[in-house]
Amino acid sequence: MNAQSPGPRFAVQRQPDFENLRRTILRQGPPGSVPFFELFADPGMVEAVLEEKFPVNLHRYVEEPTLEFSVDELRGLMKSLDMYVRFCYEMGYDYVPMVTGFSLRRSLKTAADTAGVQNWPGGQRYWQDEATGPIQSWADFEAYPWPKAEEMSHAGLEYVSARVPEGMKIAAFMFGGIFEHATWLMGLQSFSYALRDQPDLVEAICQRVGELATATVAQAVTIDNVAMVFLSDDLGFYSGTLVSPDVIRRHIFPHYKKITDITHQAGRLLIFHSCGNVYKIMDEAIDDIGVDAKHSFEDKIMPVEEVYRRWGDRIAILGGVDMHLLAAGTEEQVRARTRQILETCGVKGTGYCLGTGNTAANYIPKQNYLAMLDEGHRWNREHFGTS
Repeated sequence: MNAQSPGPRFAVQRQPDFENLRRTILRQGPPGSVPFFELFADPGMVEAVLEEKFPVNLHRYVEEPTLEFSVDELRGLMKSLDMYVRFCYEMGYDYVPMVTGFSLRRSLKTAADTAGVQNWPGGQRYWQDEATGPIQSWADFEAYPWPKAEEMSHAGLEYVSARVPEGMKIAAFMFGGIFEHATWLMGLQSFSYALRDQPDLVEAICQRVGELATATVAQAVTIDNVAMVFLSDDLGFYSGTLVSPDVIRRHIFPHYKKITDITHQAGRLLIFHSCGNVYKIMDEAIDDIGVDAKHSFEDKIMPVEEVYRRWGDRIAILGGVDMHLLAAGTEEQVRARTRQILETCGVKGTGYCLGTGNTAANYIPKQNYLAMLDEGHRWNREHFGTS
């Protein structure tokens, strides 16, 4: 196939098997087929693959899950969630990622979405304002409309729990982690200055966000079919963490530990996602916090094979097909790189799941995304007799 081909058309090639995914993440035997894994898929990618449009603007639900919906909007939202379940099932995933009801009001900017496939109505893409946010002072902190933990609704999780096909489970996903929400509330620039000028305010914000995030997880793990928690918190960039590792250890890690303990006590898996170079704190995430898996890798920082060599005997490694290659490479290059990764990370049949280096983003050509999955199916059939 060439780069212009529509890519493979997927009939369901396998039945979902979450127990195989659990075995893989926990690095248990016997060896089995390599599961697929994504943090999530952009709406634009879901629409492109299913060749169907979401009937509602999902961005409204993600940003403000407590909104009141009209009857027609509610029907549209239910149909949208059904579409997302169908996408995950047909693409060969063993779970459905679904957002919790945890969301904090923040400052966003909009710009034109230049991807070939749009995510949101109107062709807009939303960006966090890194310069400022709704909390700049103690007065702002006190006036901020903090949600009450007991009033948070997880309607999306509950709806999908009743809809997932046999063999599938749910991954509860907070849209934004503790560090992200703290920096979103101030703006990363203001947050960085406040570490020196208003350290008590930084501590109070991180504490409040951490308490709400912990309460969210405690609620989510009680929902039937929620089997994983995505602790998704972008801590890094190309050369290191966005703030000193000591800041993360003091303000962020104690909440990670509470969330991980709650997740494990409920018999669920804890998946840690962070973009960027976080390798100075990787050992602590594994040994002190106890996360089950690490997700998000970039070739120019550290190829996923090297991550697997260094930490794959202590933690599951997820994804790693580089986003730049998926976005700009040919289908043949994507297939070759997928197979190369599998030949290093997948041969044991445990401890690795195939997926992109970040998410199934709307700027990835559909044929490249489908080629990655198709190559995974082929490789599994060759090595384990099943896809």
